[in-house]
Amino acid sequence: MFTKFTNCHLIDNGELYEFTDLYVNQKTNKICSKPNNLELITKTIDLDGQLLAPGFLDIQNNGIYGLNFSNLNSDSSEEDVSEFKNFYKDAMTKYLSTGVTGLCPTVTSNFPEVYPKVLPLYKKSRLSNQCDSLGAHLEGPFINLKKKGCHPVETFVDAKEGTSKLNEIYGDELDNVCIITAAPEIEGVLDLIPEITSKNCVYSIGHTMSDYETGKKAIELGCTMITHLYNAMPQPHHRDAGVVGLISSPDVKETPYFGLICDGVHVDPSMANIAYKSNPNKCILVTDAMHLIGLADGRYKWDEQVIVKTGDRLYLENTDTLAGASTTLPQCIRNLMEWSKISLPQAIKTVTNNPAVSIGLQNERGFLNVGCDADFVVLDKHGYVKKIYKLGNEFKSSDIPEKPVNNRVTAVL
Repeated sequence: MFTKFTNCHLIDNGELYEFTDLYVNQKTNKICSKPNNLELITKTIDLDGQLLAPGFLDIQNNGIYGLNFSNLNSDSSEEDVSEFKNFYKDAMTKYLSTGVTGLCPTVTSNFPEVYPKVLPLYKKSRLSNQCDSLGAHLEGPFINLKKKGCHPVETFVDAKEGTSKLNEIYGDELDNVCIITAAPEIEGVLDLIPEITSKNCVYSIGHTMSDYETGKKAIELGCTMITHLYNAMPQPHHRDAGVVGLISSPDVKETPYFGLICDGVHVDPSMANIAYKSNPNKCILVTDAMHLIGLADGRYKWDEQVIVKTGDRLYLENTDTLAGASTTLPQCIRNLMEWSKISLPQAIKTVTNNPAVSIGLQNERGFLNVGCDADFVVLDKHGYVKKIYKLGNEFKSSDIPEKPVNNRVTAVL
């Protein structure tokens, strides 16, 4: 039996495919070719001229709806873990309403006893009722003290002991990991890159004081990504490009993918535009969301620190240190469209095709190709998510404009 999506325009590969039908095999919940026997189409969904795109992928996200993805430790009891699992399920169900159908739960720098507790929960999933885990993103603790951000410095380590140190920190849970962010200048980290990538994990440069040459060495050894470009790294100079210069480097065989936080807080719009225009096929929009996304403004305790949330802005109390973001991925998409004057299909590519390829899931997610999962978002022409389909189930969207959209001003399709 098959489902037919009709009277819609498909968005994929940065292009708009007008009035193109799409078919889903109800048994596998995967996209399929048009069935030879049309009588087997038992469900037809008329989208009334709206846009259908792959579900969004968020590969750097620290927490959602009050849930901190790092919030278990050696003292956590079985009851604590059980409560955390229920909280996780609830939060991932809510996050689906933003149009994100898959994310990398991001665990910030932590002590070794934390990883065995949380990583089993983040193994790759394929669910029909909530946002999926794509595998964890481990951000630290092999990072530079000078670019610590809000990471707890007491957890920081070097890697001079080699593979044994990797195992000592993360344990035996790398099968549940998608990305590891580490600073290549930290002793031993460069030597660990081939080991990390051999585990089917992406190595990403981040929270670093690395210079351009060290970044090049990291790429030669298997680095394929940069974590939240511009943030927690030396800023580029026209004679000293640094890590940022790697995204358009003529000196490497393959330029790395790079995360970009388009919330208007972490990166100035003009700098976001420069990065995107430098290499649009490697740009990946990320939320870098903190667990305060979806919560009201106010003061929130986080371990031994206090975060102040004011709208989309999150800062450590009484400092100018950013503590993450609380802007949704659909809003980041609309921001990039405005800042770079690009079309909706071009912007959608940065949260679907690009992240899927960057973590090797292009045959499963992030595209509208035959064989990919039936995870979709339905959009209007302004880039607002109207509804979500997750493996055959329809969900309401929480991506609602605060003010009515001016019909005279529409997104460029």
